[in-house]
Amino acid sequence: MSPATVEFLLVQDDPAEELYLRETWETHKVLNRVHAVHDARRALAFLRREPPYEAAPAPDVVLLDLSLPGHDGRYLLRWLRDHPPTRELPVIVLVDSPAAERIVRREALPVQGYAAKPVDFTCLAGIVRALESTAFCVVTRPS
Repeated sequence: MSPATVEFLLVQDDPAEELYLRETWETHKVLNRVHAVHDARRALAFLRREPPYEAAPAPDVVLLDLSLPGHDGRYLLRWLRDHPPTRELPVIVLVDSPAAERIVRREALPVQGYAAKPVDFTCLAGIVRALESTAFCVVTRPS
């Protein structure tokens, strides 16, 4: 996988958080794509390539908010870990605060990292770069 092909799936119900992440990507001139869905049901459809996501790429990293409408992020995380094609898919949990991160860490969720919202680009890039299963690097447009 080349760095330019690293695909992110953002599972986040807050449109402002999605917009912030996209603007941050734009500010840093990142070319890696971010696909966004707003609940676990749509995330499952994306991952299974069900309508309207038949042409969706397989994500290389999932950015997951645990507080989702309907089925929460823990439901989606269990599904990811229970299915062989996604069992090893890196997941970074998005938390509201350092206190929330401590609480979530106590649950010992099978994830590769945590990032506080709004997502700080430098923090997120550091977490993703540490993932041995991805060849992630920031791919930017020339100025």
